[in-house]
Amino acid sequence: MKQYLADFGLLFVGIFWGLGFVFVKIGLNTGVDPFYLSAVRFLVGGIILYGIFFRKVGKFKKNDVLAGLIVGIFQFFGYAFQTYGAMLTTASKNAFFTSINVIIVPYIFWFLHKKRPDIFAFLASVICVMGVAVISFDRKMNLANLNFGDILTIISAVFFAGQIATNGYFSKKVEPLKLVVMQMFVAGILFVINVFIFSDMSKIQKPDGMMLVSIIYLTIFSTAIPTVLQTFCQKYTTSTRASILMSTESLFAPLFAFFILSERLSLRVAVGAGLVLFAVLVSETKLGLKKIEE
Repeated sequence: MKQYLADFGLLFVGIFWGLGFVFVKIGLNTGVDPFYLSAVRFLVGGIILYGIFFRKVGKFKKNDVLAGLIVGIFQFFGYAFQTYGAMLTTASKNAFFTSINVIIVPYIFWFLHKKRPDIFAFLASVICVMGVAVISFDRKMNLANLNFGDILTIISAVFFAGQIATNGYFSKKVEPLKLVVMQMFVAGILFVINVFIFSDMSKIQKPDGMMLVSIIYLTIFSTAIPTVLQTFCQKYTTSTRASILMSTESLFAPLFAFFILSERLSLRVAVGAGLVLFAVLVSETKLGLKKIEE
């Protein structure tokens, strides 16, 4: 029964993240500074998590800080490129291209652990590239449909893959909950620094209306709550099932974008997105032909 509840909780993570792409777009459309948006999201989210679990987290040791610093830097660059990409592309494509990170992770693990990815990882990579190509190329095979926002999002997927790989590496060496809180604080602080360096402080507005709504949603429902659900639900289910359930963000995002933002969902984008999602499933499930090592 606990596994079913855990799987249900992880499905909600995918839903929360999928709707998060829409609220990022809504927030950016109100004129909120992307660095300011992300700074609030991670700092406040980190404070909320630390406030809830401060007794379990306890004091941070040197190894906790170092691990959180490394993972947090990857997280910072991932969300920085993703958020700026969202300014220049649709919420749907922002979600589709972000999901590529699941395919890249095995290659980063290859670099870190000198362990070659299996044939399913290579197969998933080929399918993923095909999906991206379907979304990006027009009928004349021109990259007319791949804009700068899409490129930024693809770059973000690489950093997200780095975040996932290093997070998996350090989670076996330090307390996972400490790692989660520390990386959020590191990412938040880096975003604050960039607000003062790159943002026009005179244009930063007091949050109200839909800007405030988007900030609240992203902080609580797209950062704090999903992190808590993921941390606790993965105790009662397999990592494979967890990754599949959470990857549904790339399915929920276009649906929410269609109904809330009235984004057009063309057949080409739908087919390409389906290929990307299938690549994710191949990478994680091995098509049921190989026993997954947990």
